Amino acid sequence: MQDSEEFSKLAKQVLRDPVLLQKLSDRVYEIMLQDLRNQRDRCPSSRRLF
Repeated sequence: MQDSEEFSKLAKQVLRDPVLLQKLSDRVYEIMLQDLRNQRDRCPSSRRLF
């Protein structure tokens, strides 16, 4: 239960600070792009041909 309380405090801190929120958003975006690239590399035959 302690972990969820710590995450809750951190989430509130991030939501109150626009700079932290932007950094978090940018990092999530970077991770998602990397994941999409990895998926594409694993399944090259699933690429659209147009």
